[in-house]
Amino acid sequence: MDMIVDGWQAFRASGFGTVVTSIGAQRIYAWIALALVFGASLWFARRQLNLLRSVSAAELDSDLRLPGPVPKKPASIQRRIDWFEARRDEVVHGVWRALGLLLMLGMILPGAVVFMTVWQHDWLLPDYAAPIVIGEGEPVAAVGDVVIFLADQVFRGAFADIPEVFRLGLTPVSNNPDNAVISWLVVIYRFAAGIVSGSAIYMLYRVWRGVPRIDRRIADYRERLKQAQLPGA
Repeated sequence: MDMIVDGWQAFRASGFGTVVTSIGAQRIYAWIALALVFGASLWFARRQLNLLRSVSAAELDSDLRLPGPVPKKPASIQRRIDWFEARRDEVVHGVWRALGLLLMLGMILPGAVVFMTVWQHDWLLPDYAAPIVIGEGEPVAAVGDVVIFLADQVFRGAFADIPEVFRLGLTPVSNNPDNAVISWLVVIYRFAAGIVSGSAIYMLYRVWRGVPRIDRRIADYRERLKQAQLPGA
């Protein structure tokens, strides 16, 4: 252990070690890590969004999707019921899983990056203006204010220009235009949050419209099953 400590101290004392372990170098490492998390999460969110859009709950209510004639025997009807129930559960559970991943990748992880850059701006951007302000430019640094500020960006991104036109918002805290780095991060995050929230609402609408149709088809087959099981049928 002493050899490791002595070796590390000797490395830091060297010219190269002094450079790569300096505060400036640590800031560069931190920014690289934050940029990688921010970019990778948005890239994977885009892939997840494409997968989510491929789900079509409404198409599952058609017999044309199933091979063979309309079943008439009880066993065949029951298999058809089982198929529709399995597909309904698969779609619902699949959409919820996909939405969870989409929210994590497209909203929570990028939001965490923005949160860290705002919360630690004194260390990450020591020579820059305050990242967020309230009122006439008073800096804001409380954790709760930063969290509400991020939630407000999601709200504004989800509803496009409506909050701006009607002056709606969750907090008077806003980004400081004098801090270009944070302001551009907020622009990208708001854009991504708008796409994610809009896609989530759209997919929930499709499931809301599609699943009842499947349920009605299942109910229809259950009625056919009852008729097929009657004596003399």
